[in-house]
Amino acid sequence: MSRLEDKVAIVTGASRGIGKAVALDFARHGAHLVVGAVTDVSAAQGVTDSINAMGGKAISFIADVSKRKEVDDLVNAALERFGKVDILVNNAGIISPNPLMELTESQWDRTMEVHLKGTFTCTQAVAQHMKESGGGKIINVTAPSALRASMLGVADYAAAKGGIVAFTKTAAKELAAFHITVNCISPAVYTRMTDRLMEVDQSTLEERAERVPLGWFGQPEDAAPAFVFFASKDADYITGQVLAVDGGSTL
Repeated sequence: MSRLEDKVAIVTGASRGIGKAVALDFARHGAHLVVGAVTDVSAAQGVTDSINAMGGKAISFIADVSKRKEVDDLVNAALERFGKVDILVNNAGIISPNPLMELTESQWDRTMEVHLKGTFTCTQAVAQHMKESGGGKIINVTAPSALRASMLGVADYAAAKGGIVAFTKTAAKELAAFHITVNCISPAVYTRMTDRLMEVDQSTLEERAERVPLGWFGQPEDAAPAFVFFASKDADYITGQVLAVDGGSTL
């Protein structure tokens, strides 16, 4: 039997990058998917079509994770289509590198809304259903910059990601009584966000790869198996943890 056979997973920010890789890997392991996105309808539908083409079951849903009504609609769509939610991956995110002294209040607020408030909003909405059904798996996404000053121009992003680490640990303790595990993954792999970050430190992908102890810069597909692990029964006795999937770059 596949590791996630007949499990139902919501993956936010799943139209591309890490979210897309996770959704596809979940489907390969037998999960049914709700592919969440905020604007790119065609890309989200493309992921859904790929899952359905491989024999899986998936729907796409457009929702802004910072808006509770839209999150509730997303969760309700999952319940209406599949009858339950077993797994939530809080992956939706944005980044717009800016020096601290040029960072606007509106940018700070939007970064917090998507990353931190979005993680809270989706977790709260899904946890109620998981509690009623006897448990579930919540997987949050942080970044190396949450724990160390890895580069300039990401004060808002790093603060939001640091908040997600703290939120993960607190949520894990509160939700453990309901057999809901909450863990966090800190990936350092190539995505569209990487291009934005390289604009700040003026490095090439090859130069960034040289900083990784394993000697190469990972792709979204390299991070996906860690999400499968946390979503599976193999991680039933693990909660409140942060796992770096970064080739050793944060050592």
